[in-house]
Amino acid sequence: MSAVILKALFIFPGEYHLVGPEEPIEAQVGSNVVLPCLVKPPVNLRDGTVEWMFDSSKTVHLFRNEGDDRESQDKSYKDRTYLNHAMLELGDISLKLSNITKNDEGIYSCLVQRLPDLSEERHVTLIVVDGKENENPEGHSGGPEPGVIVGLVVAALIILAFIIYCAVRRHRGEQIFPCWNNKSQKEQRRNYGDHRGNGNQGDGAEERPLQDLEQPNQNVRIIHHDLKSLHFCHY
Repeated sequence: MSAVILKALFIFPGEYHLVGPEEPIEAQVGSNVVLPCLVKPPVNLRDGTVEWMFDSSKTVHLFRNEGDDRESQDKSYKDRTYLNHAMLELGDISLKLSNITKNDEGIYSCLVQRLPDLSEERHVTLIVVDGKENENPEGHSGGPEPGVIVGLVVAALIILAFIIYCAVRRHRGEQIFPCWNNKSQKEQRRNYGDHRGNGNQGDGAEERPLQDLEQPNQNVRIIHHDLKSLHFCHY
């Protein structure tokens, strides 16, 4: 089977090519990102050489002799790269880069060397954002959250329904809240009755001192009447 593939590759030179994103990849500081790169049509690259480079000068990750070559890797990328060996059999040579820093921003090159007709390079641009650059000075996002929008719409519909209800009842000459008005009238009558009751008690309280003041005069009249009786009996 491998002999057939070799023959086909040599008969159709230039058939395989690398595919990557046309637009830059964006990632935040401290996050992980995958730099996509594929071979089309898919071909097994387990016996080939795959190299990722940064700025055409630093070796980010090197795969050769069916294993990762950590000795050739730049120290700034140590323990931060991952190449899925199982996906190499499908022509997927995408590289995962962990714990992104601001210094990781730039152009990455994906190189593949397998057979004479498959020696190609593809560039992937990485843009690193701080995470605070997309926030406004107050620390809020640019637009309202969906829940806030739904709440505002519901509140507006309730207010509109209330206005229509009041307008219809007023047009008919009806009270807007008849039960509330009846309750208010009952309270007014009850308060009025309590006021009258308290007023009578107050009048009685004010009359008692007057009665007490008049009481000595009544006693004087009684005594005077008794004296007259006694005088009449004497004659």
